[in-house]
Amino acid sequence: MIITSTSNSRISEVSKLTQKKYRDRDGQYLLEGIRLISDAIKSGAQIDEIFVREGLQHKLPFDDFTVVSDRVFAKISDTVHSQGVVAVARKPQVIMTEPQGDCMVFDGLQDPGNAGTLIRTAVACGFSDIYAVNSVDLYSPKVLRSAMSAHFCVKLHESYDASVVFELLRDVRKIAADMSGKDVFHMNFDGKVALILGNEGNGLSEYTMDQVDETVSLPMSGKIESLNVAVAGSVIAYQIFSQRR
Repeated sequence: MIITSTSNSRISEVSKLTQKKYRDRDGQYLLEGIRLISDAIKSGAQIDEIFVREGLQHKLPFDDFTVVSDRVFAKISDTVHSQGVVAVARKPQVIMTEPQGDCMVFDGLQDPGNAGTLIRTAVACGFSDIYAVNSVDLYSPKVLRSAMSAHFCVKLHESYDASVVFELLRDVRKIAADMSGKDVFHMNFDGKVALILGNEGNGLSEYTMDQVDETVSLPMSGKIESLNVAVAGSVIAYQIFSQRR
């Protein structure tokens, strides 16, 4: 059976997951693309349903799925050049606790590309947790695409209350990226570290600045004033990682 109606009740519910408020309400999110869905399955993520665009059902490495028409698929897809497969996944039930190892804190980060890149970098550098405070939805389609399956390799925590997060980090060395900070290449990162990264335009919030132990920066030649937060955060994360090795 092929679903051909865009007003189908199940399709209507799935299409709502393109919006954050419904992802929060239902505890579900959308995965799109063969690699992303395959990695989710391999990692043990809970997949509730897979939808495949008509004509591709014999070309994809999935056994259990629902076939939909082109018009229906367009309603649930978030990409222009789609591979023709979308999955509904369930958000993991993660209790917000102190990090097991090094972690990142997003303080008002809003760009999904930056968030996804930093999630991927955190995994590459062996960070155990990411705490997103008043930041972009970590389960938005653009963040998921940018992170390229890193979501399944790190604990993700989202909060609107910075005080809750920093209470969990009370015994962790809190280091924030800031242009006025110490040269990161002259720092010693002993012990567990929380790398704190601020908003793309406004930097760190006043509350967060009051919580940090130290600030670090990247030396620059003087021809530019600052770097993209994902680039700067990645360089600092690798400096921490290099000392762990």
